[in-house]
Parts: sequence; C-alpha cells; structure tokens
Amino acid sequence: MSSLRLPLRFLLLLLLCCVSASSIFTNDSVAACRYSQIQALTQFKNEFDSRGCNQTDYFNGVWCDNTTGLVTKLHLPSGCLSGTLNPNSSLFGLHHLRYLSLSYNEFTSSSLPSGFGNLNKLE
Repeated sequence: MSSLRLPLRFLLLLLLCCVSASSIFTNDSVAACRYSQIQALTQFKNEFDSRGCNQTDYFNGVWCDNTTGLVTKLHLPSGCLSGTLNPNSSLFGLHHLRYLSLSYNEFTSSSLPSGFGNLNKLE
C-alpha cells in the first residue's frame, strides 16, 4: 500500500502544477467571452490584412463582462489592422461595447462608417 502512495502523491502534485500553470497562461477576459462574441472578434480580425502582426496578441485588448460574456471593451491600438473599415463590419455587431480604441491602425476609409451608430453604449 505504501508503494502506491508515492506515485499517487506524484500524480496529484503533477495535476496541481498543470492546473496552476494553465490558469496563469489563460487570458481570463477572453475565457469569459461567449463563443458568439469570440466568433465576431475573429471575423473582425479577418476583415483586415494583419500578416506582419503577432496573432497571439490580438485578443489581449478584449474585455468581456464576467456575468453576460459580452464584449464591453476593445483596446486594439497595435497598428495591426490595415484596410477599409466597412459599414457592415462585424465590429458593429458588438452592441454592448462601452469602450473602443483602434488608434495607430491603418484604415484607408475616408469617412466614418455609419455602423458606429449601432454602438450606442460607447462612453
């Protein structure tokens, strides 16, 4: 019986280490997002040419409400979005946004898309 305790303790310790490590490397704000919100964000990212950017950092500027799972804040001033922000962009489907920062990106549109009118919770 004592020979079984050592491997069992080792397995428990290993499991504890793995669980702790995974919680350190998880972006909690994205983990709290609804799947539909993550899909909309991914679609928004795919609307632009971002080949020269670090793809793993894209969701670092995303905050979701822990209760509803809805995106409430986007802070994407990375310069990784280039192209035209279209009036039918998936960005405008994120109706619960309260904060939006897209500074230092390279948008080519000459006018502000009408879709911003859908984001009526922006502060």
